[in-house]
Amino acid sequence: MTMAGRRDRWSAALLNASTRWTGRAERCARWTRRGVARCRRWAAEGAQRPGELAPPSWFAIALPFGIAWYRTLGGTARAWCRVSSGSFRVLARALGGPARRGG
Repeated sequence: MTMAGRRDRWSAALLNASTRWTGRAERCARWTRRGVARCRRWAAEGAQRPGELAPPSWFAIALPFGIAWYRTLGGTARAWCRVSSGSFRVLARALGGPARRGG
């Protein structure tokens, strides 16, 4: 195998890795959205059924903490995935493979 062929294979592999990390970032974003919606739903349900699980005020107090929990963890994970994706793309461009030629 020639050096150019090997470089193209590495570059293609790096672009595939970049795509996988982009997919992971989107999954992190969905997880965050579902978690925030879950916190809001639980707070609303807890306020409607006082005394069943806990006093309604507890749900109102816990809501911002629950939302912050999901946004912090999900946002950090998503940022890491996006940085990883960009890093793989930069490496592929540095190798001069398909990312540089546009193909």
